[in-house]
Amino acid sequence: MSELNFARNLKRFRERMELSKEELGQKLGVSGATIGYWESGRNEPRMGKLENIADTLGVTTYELLFMQPINLNSKMSVEQMRALDIIHALHSEDLKITNDLMVRILKKNNT
Repeated sequence: MSELNFARNLKRFRERMELSKEELGQKLGVSGATIGYWESGRNEPRMGKLENIADTLGVTTYELLFMQPINLNSKMSVEQMRALDIIHALHSEDLKITNDLMVRILKKNNT
């Protein structure tokens, strides 16, 4: 079973979008303090709010709840970090297929 990483992921995705707690709170109709409580794990949003949070941050609810953070170069784009998160979640068999596909794409683009 996947480990719940909501608080850590909320902060990570918010910071990646360069939003303050107050700015994200305004977008979601809650206070900045509420965002802080969610990020600290002190409180959790209601289930109906999760989809709204994920949509606002440009991620899936699965990514918001379960993705394991990857601490790499913070200068990477949101799409690059998202791709790494997805790759990180793949099973080993699917990871091999994905690696092979990426190598083919790089070879094609370099010819």
